[in-house]
Amino acid sequence: MAAPLQLLDLPPELILACLVDLPYTDLSSCLKTRNRLLYNIIANSVLIRYRLVQDKACVAENSPRMADSSILDRLAALRRHEADWLNFTPRSRHTLTIDFETSGVYDLTSDVYLVGNTPDPITSLCTGIKYIHTSPDADAPRWQLVEAGKPIIDFGTALEEHDLIAMVTYNVLDGEPNMRSIEVVLLEFSTGHTHPLAAHSTLHIHDVEAEMERPGISIEIVGENLVLSLVYWGDGRRDMDTLHIYNWMTGIPKMAPLDVSNTGIVFLAMDTILIPNAEDRSLDIYRIPPSSEVGALPRLLHSFNLPELAPPHMLLSFQCRGEPNPRAGYTRPSRAAFLPRADSALLLVSFEVQLATPHGTSEHVLVIARALLLTALAACDPDIVDISWPAWGPWCTRFFDMNELSTHYITTTCGTRMVAIAPDARIRPAPVRIFDFNEPNGGIRQMLRGANPTPTNVRIVEADEEEGAVARAPFAEPVFSRLPYVETVSEELFTYAAVLINDANIIGVKFGEVMVDTLEVLHFG
Repeated sequence: MAAPLQLLDLPPELILACLVDLPYTDLSSCLKTRNRLLYNIIANSVLIRYRLVQDKACVAENSPRMADSSILDRLAALRRHEADWLNFTPRSRHTLTIDFETSGVYDLTSDVYLVGNTPDPITSLCTGIKYIHTSPDADAPRWQLVEAGKPIIDFGTALEEHDLIAMVTYNVLDGEPNMRSIEVVLLEFSTGHTHPLAAHSTLHIHDVEAEMERPGISIEIVGENLVLSLVYWGDGRRDMDTLHIYNWMTGIPKMAPLDVSNTGIVFLAMDTILIPNAEDRSLDIYRIPPSSEVGALPRLLHSFNLPELAPPHMLLSFQCRGEPNPRAGYTRPSRAAFLPRADSALLLVSFEVQLATPHGTSEHVLVIARALLLTALAACDPDIVDISWPAWGPWCTRFFDMNELSTHYITTTCGTRMVAIAPDARIRPAPVRIFDFNEPNGGIRQMLRGANPTPTNVRIVEADEEEGAVARAPFAEPVFSRLPYVETVSEELFTYAAVLINDANIIGVKFGEVMVDTLEVLHFG
């Protein structure tokens, strides 16, 4: 009987095929065997090196864009991509002009900037969304339009995963002029037609009296799940402040509406959402029921408490964002060569606090590493719902002083990076700052070691020490962070009112007399 075939009996190319997708720990174990053949295959493989550099950079190759390049060329392109971001070296810049009145609703995702079209003078609402690609292209960029045909109060997208735009509309109810119907219109982004995967073109959410002010909206779409929260800030009843979860493909609600105190939704995973809770000062984590359990309640897994506020401070409102969202695949990939990975992306939570003075408020930003929060979530005792701030916060988060950052927009993170500019940069030109939280992977530290000379506009901000941490307003307990990051400060000064970021660009926002009239795109490839 012939001896069984061993791994090392295979040809080198088949051994490489067995090794190339192994995690770091397994590749390290292979090297520790001190087998010369394994060592040579691993050490000399450009394919393994390329995958490891992608992992360290927390990006994934955009295969349609890179298909014609060799692995060696892809590796060189990725290293240049990371160096350009680290050193603040944009490859090009161009300007996008907004030469029409906008309604105020907007989004930035992947490679697309979207904004509400010219509003109706009576309702002050738009009926369509204009969009433009932000990265440079052979053709001059031009604004295009997707029409809902009804007044729009907000919208959400899943462009890469589903080629989907979902518009939340606010329309007079047929036959009842004092009532308004709130619906979600589901359109295929590339064609503007009803989405082919949607069994129903419109989801009816609820009807409200016209005297109630229009609600604040948050909407996120991942996989089959469309999650929508509505908060009627101007109404004292608050009984209509609810969160809805639909299977948007079937049009069937997955659960009864859930009472909420705030807008703001972030997906942690395909079936897990984070909802800020202003009343209990926590970030609540829910598991979305599968479609097979229609009518089931969402399951509260844990409430991650925020730091105690010093009296008489009170938490007022939240905004939150995580870009990119988790996704099962790509229908319409971005134009960028390398795409930030959702599992490593930052979550941005901004909140407003009522101060002791009657009309005084302060704004705060909490950056959360999604991967570390998921690790903390997995480690929680399932029988303990409330998780204290010291048990999770210092290890997963970092606070930023909003006195130093412009707060016009929430779309200031993408992947592991956050961008910012001074709030008075329109008057006093200021540098753009990039905060990269990829440092735990060590990739940036290695790049800085290899740089000659070491860039003077880059610094590593190490983890805080717990010892000596003190309570700072508005908090009643010490707040410190074990989350390091790398800060890059542009040498050039800019007069932007705000800065945004997507897969391959930093976008500087410039205002005219009343509204945004120019977007300056710094393209990093």
